[in-house]
Amino acid sequence: MKTPQELANDGFTQSGATRYVTTSTEYCQQLFDRSIALGENDKASGLPREVTHDHVRAAAAGLSIKSMDKSTPLSVSCQVGEYVCAALAGVGGGKLDAVWGILLFGISLAIGVILFVTRIMRSS
Repeated sequence: MKTPQELANDGFTQSGATRYVTTSTEYCQQLFDRSIALGENDKASGLPREVTHDHVRAAAAGLSIKSMDKSTPLSVSCQVGEYVCAALAGVGGGKLDAVWGILLFGISLAIGVILFVTRIMRSS
């Protein structure tokens, strides 16, 4: 792990260095815990646990996949709402000659954009 001085020399701000150290520590703990669990699962009964490089590699791959999956109930709900708003905007867009069509189109479009921005902002 890098020292605070090395991080400062590499351009990390104080808050960036703190976040880097915290994230690294948490990741290392998760990697350790998963590696131990995989080694424990593979051991024969009555023998001591052995954590091999395959266990560590599998644990790292599992953490990598887990970090890519950022689906939350909020993001799923927003995405479903976006689809509903797109469908309603399509219905309203087909009836722009009527007041209700214009209202349905405009309101659905506005809500859909708000849901999209909310989902994107929460996922990054």
